[in-house]
Parts: sequence; C-alpha cells; structure tokens
Amino acid sequence: MLKLEDSCFRQMGSALGESPRVLVVDDEPDVCAMLHTMIAPRGFTVETATTPEAALARVSSFGPHVLLTDVQMPGTNGFTVMERALSIDPLLSVLFVTGQANVPDAVRAIRAGAEQYLLKPIDGDELMAALARSVARQQARRPATNGATEALLGVSEAMQSLRAQILRLGPRKATALVTGETGTGKERVAEALHAASPRARQPLVRVHCAALPETLLESELFGHERGAFTGAHTRRAGRFEQADGGTLLLDEIGEISPAIQVKLLRVLQEQRFERVGGNQTLAVDVRIIAATHRDLSAMVAAGTFREDLYYRLNVLELEVPPLRARRADIPILVEHALGRIARECGGARASVSDEAMAQLVRYDWPGNVRELENALERAYVLCDRGEITAGALSSRLRTATQRIGPPTVPGASFRQIERHAILTTYEECGQCVSRTAAVLGLSPRTIHYRLREYRGEPGRRQ
Repeated sequence: MLKLEDSCFRQMGSALGESPRVLVVDDEPDVCAMLHTMIAPRGFTVETATTPEAALARVSSFGPHVLLTDVQMPGTNGFTVMERALSIDPLLSVLFVTGQANVPDAVRAIRAGAEQYLLKPIDGDELMAALARSVARQQARRPATNGATEALLGVSEAMQSLRAQILRLGPRKATALVTGETGTGKERVAEALHAASPRARQPLVRVHCAALPETLLESELFGHERGAFTGAHTRRAGRFEQADGGTLLLDEIGEISPAIQVKLLRVLQEQRFERVGGNQTLAVDVRIIAATHRDLSAMVAAGTFREDLYYRLNVLELEVPPLRARRADIPILVEHALGRIARECGGARASVSDEAMAQLVRYDWPGNVRELENALERAYVLCDRGEITAGALSSRLRTATQRIGPPTVPGASFRQIERHAILTTYEECGQCVSRTAAVLGLSPRTIHYRLREYRGEPGRRQ
C-alpha cells in the first residue's frame, strides 16, 4: 500500500509540474519534525515554521501547495494564519490540525475555507489521504508550471522572489500589471505569467501601445469593419478577438490616449466591445497583462491617466527589479548572452577576463539587461583571441566603474563571483547537484568539480 501511495503522489507531482510542496505550521518543534518525517518520504517537499510570522514568510518564499497548520498557537491562531496565507495565495489548500475536538471550531474552519480538520495524535493514513485529496484539487486549480519561468535567469533573492510570484499569480485570471525600468525584461515576465496560467495553450497576443497613433491603435485593439475609414477595404479582427481564450499583453500602457483609456476601461469591465465602424457587440474571454516603465500612480495624480482604469489594471502587480539590484545574476546573464551571440554569429564562444567581469558587475546598467546584452555584442566583435578583456568594453562603462568602486557581490574577480553563484545556488537547490547545474546552465560534472574545489565532496542528492 505504501508503494502505491508513493507512486500516486509522484504522478500527482508530475501533473503539477513539480513535487507537491507542504508547509507545516506548529509552535512545537517536535511536532513539526514528526510531521516532516511522516510526509517527506512520500514524495513531498516539506518546510516547517513554528511562528505565524515565519509561516507567512514561507508562504511568500516557498509557495506551498498545501498549508498544514495547528489551530492554537501563542499570540494568534490557525484561522488568522489561514486568512493571511490565502490573501497571499488564494489557490492554497489548507488543512487544520488540533489537539482538541471542538465542533464549533471545525465548522468555522470548513466555512473559512479549510479542506479538512485533523485531530492529534495524527493518524498517518488519514493525513496522507487528506494530502492526496488536496494535491488532486491542486491539479485542477493550477496548471503545470514546469519551465514557465526558465527564461528568467538569476540566483539573486530578487529573481527567486519574482519567479515565485509568477508561479503563484500565473494561474489567476485577474489582470496583472508588470512594472519596471526600460530593459529589465517585462515582456519576458508577461510571457512567464501566460505560460504559468491555464491559458498557456491559447494565444499570447502582444500590442506595443507606444508604437501606434491613437486612430491606428483603436483599430489594432478592436478591429474594424469594411469602409470604416479610408483604406479599410475588408473587415479586420482586432487583437482582443485574436486573443480570445488567451492573454493580451498591452506593452507600454502608460502611452495610451485618454480616448483609448475610456474604451479600454469598458472592455475590462464588461469584456465587450465593437469594431471601429461597426455596431455589433462582441464578447471575449481575455486575460489582460499590462506593462509599463512609467509610474502610473503619479500619472493618476497628475490627471494624465484615469484612476478607475489604473485600479482595473493593477489587480496583481509584479515589479521587475533593475539589474543593479541583482548584481549576483550578472555573471549568469553574461554567460547566457555570450552563448547566444556566438550561435548567432556562427563563431566560437568568448570567455571573459576577471577584470572585465569585475567591471561588468560594478556597472549600474541604467539600460538594464538590454544594455548589458548590447555591450556584450559590441565587446564580442572587438575581443581578441576569443577573450573579452576590459579594453573591449566601452570607455563609458570603464570610466563609470572606476568611479563606483568595489563590486557589491563578494570579491572582485570572476572566480570569486562564480564561487558565490555556485555555492548560493547549491544551497538554494537543497544541495542537489543536478538542479544546481540546471539553474546555472552548467554540466553536473562542472558543479561536482567546483564543489570539490570550494568545499570538498558535495552533499546528499545528485
């Protein structure tokens, strides 16, 4: 029976695209340890917390599928933990555990959204059956997200947090607003949100709002009828129709005119619109993701962006961090970009000298990832004997890094930066060599070699 259950959980994990994650919350460490020992061997990834504050932090960072929480804890109770946890992730499954049989509490728990109410001492079969039901429900509520965020490279805390947000918010239908400086990769974040949603097999349609004047943008969004304006020789479906059942990305939403803002607000409210020059009302099922480098709240205060539209767009907000806030990711981005550049140019992959890498890490990159990639393309053309040296970097970058001073990641050499990236990723991946290699884009053999060099033989799992 145990083997059958284990196989069942592995299949469920495969359907979710990952191992089912359980967060155990109990103020008694011994209980947490006991539940961890009971659950983890069945194919779950388990984390524990002994305070409500730690539990809520884990909900954000760990992204559990199931929350298994005690009812009575010092200072608060499981109901408060559940309420706050569900505000972070509305799709979370909640199981309550209590040492006292209390019918009113059990009724309250179920009404508040808990899926089951378990009594201590916990029966192992009953617990595993409850977890099986919860994981089965997750299959229906969450799409498989394996690979959804693989294009978002980096081991920094900022990028790990962003990927966790995408996997939590992707399954929801609500409109999302992606903000961040120019060049940070907002479009890739939008693509990841779409890939992590139940609409992943449906189209992701893009509209660059800043590239079109008002009259053309209206036709682009809503389509037009034949004869609607000069040159409209045939009926044309707009981007909303093209995205029906899928996702519509409105890039640079802060550039649209007041007139388009009004029309867009109506579509967001009603999911209905008319083509330009037509009187037939069309209904669509579209999830909107808007992206902008502008401060829309400041535009609302200035009267240049409608407040009601802003709140319709900003249901779920994801802020993409600038590159200067995640310098530890720069070596990984450099290696990835150089691989792409070599393939596109049909040449050999270039290496980077320690001095050049240190300057790349020091620089603030006002143009973010896009500027980094452009700088590497230039350096690749200018590099000698297949190595990018500091001399191949632009004089502006060299001058700026001389003013900035030492890098904010440990050490100034590429070897020290590489060491930091590998060891940090190795710990974050649970000391798993294969996962570390996958995240960093290196071979498991390289990771083994580096770990032996840095800290002796690697840990438990391969």
